[in-house]
Amino acid sequence: MLPRSLNRYRTVDNVTSVLGRSPIELILLVYDRIADNLSRASAAIDERRDDTLADSVNQAVDLISQGLIASLDFERGGDIAQNLSSIYEYCLRRLLAARLHKDPSAIQEIAVLLADLRQAWINMAEPAQLQPT
Repeated sequence: MLPRSLNRYRTVDNVTSVLGRSPIELILLVYDRIADNLSRASAAIDERRDDTLADSVNQAVDLISQGLIASLDFERGGDIAQNLSSIYEYCLRRLLAARLHKDPSAIQEIAVLLADLRQAWINMAEPAQLQPT
């Protein structure tokens, strides 16, 4: 009973955290969730917790695939969308290799790369597109 209640709470929390957000804020939220999962994956390698590593990498992969890649508009985004897609695909390959080889340096590489892209989104956004935190 408790796990089901906890999952329902998480679902409500996730839904309410995105309501009223701008598209750029939603992208930033995806980047934040990926960063959280990468941090957990890195810690799982250090602590030799394979199940946590697998879960964290899988969640990061899902967020990249379903959040970042799926949101790209190749028609309007042109070369930028194509370049982002290539970067995201690279991240996916590196994350799966990091999981397989338990390589914290690969996870760190992706964390830094995505943090730089997150900052680029912030720099590109107009102040009105971002809610104060």
